[in-house]
Amino acid sequence: MFLYLLVLVIVIGCPLSGFAQFVDKGEYVEVAKGTKLCPNVILEKSKGMLDPENLYWRVTSKARANGTQTVTGFVIESLYHRESGETTMKERRYDEDYATFFKRDLEHKGMLLMISPKDGRVEATVEVCGKKK
Repeated sequence: MFLYLLVLVIVIGCPLSGFAQFVDKGEYVEVAKGTKLCPNVILEKSKGMLDPENLYWRVTSKARANGTQTVTGFVIESLYHRESGETTMKERRYDEDYATFFKRDLEHKGMLLMISPKDGRVEATVEVCGKKK
């Protein structure tokens, strides 16, 4: 019986540990490469961002020695085809790859702050994208 429970814990625990998307590295957080991050719509609209629900970033690198990671910004656009009358959704890169720090947002649980390595300002408050995008 004990062996059965041990195997069950290993089978359940190991796959979940492989999916850790945020790993604390001192002051900053390392986000797993390939993670899709969306702005928090309510927070970003209150800051004046237009259409934050049509924007996301994809982490494209592991953390460097200085703690920065590369992200690429994307915009989701709807395109209407006059001939067919269909509307399709298309992703478009809106920004070149750039480096950023990630730090946990202490005021909002489960969210991260994207911080500019140049001047230390907060670029966006982000979270892992839901299934809608």
